[in-house]
Amino acid sequence: MQRIMDKDPAAFNEVYEKLYRKLFLFAKSLIGNTEEARDIVAESFVKLWAQNNTFSNMVHLQVYCCSVIKNACIDYLRKDKLRTRIENQLGQAVALSENAIERKYQEAELIQLLYERINQLPDRMQQVFKLTYLDGYSRAEVAQMLNLSENTIRNTNAAAMKALRLTLEHIMILIFLAFLFSLAH
Repeated sequence: MQRIMDKDPAAFNEVYEKLYRKLFLFAKSLIGNTEEARDIVAESFVKLWAQNNTFSNMVHLQVYCCSVIKNACIDYLRKDKLRTRIENQLGQAVALSENAIERKYQEAELIQLLYERINQLPDRMQQVFKLTYLDGYSRAEVAQMLNLSENTIRNTNAAAMKALRLTLEHIMILIFLAFLFSLAH
């Protein structure tokens, strides 16, 4: 023990040879990771070499090493648990993000389809429809802007809706299918 405390490399090597396997198996049993267990045991011997501890006998030295290894294993498990939790959260966020991006893209496609169909309406019908439904003006406001009666605006919008109904039904079917697809994943 005196030679260990005096930092005798030969004595230190002798202790290393005697204890390494037992300490490695102890660390591996605690964390289940061979490479990390090797690193933890190696670090415990570095700490033993660096510190000026007084050991009365070999059992006292072994208890010290086991204590250092146990604490290092607990730290490793805490960090590993935190890392795993963070990785899981990031994985979920990426999956949610990918789903959200896909849904936004599908929504954009559907809106584009609707706008294309609106742009195919006759000019006056298109103008009345856009002012009422896209720009949010009331029938009375649109009638005043275009110098038409409210009844004409109502009839024009009804005709536009009838013309768009098939497109809207397709869009609703696509939205429903997208919803079902998102539930499956």
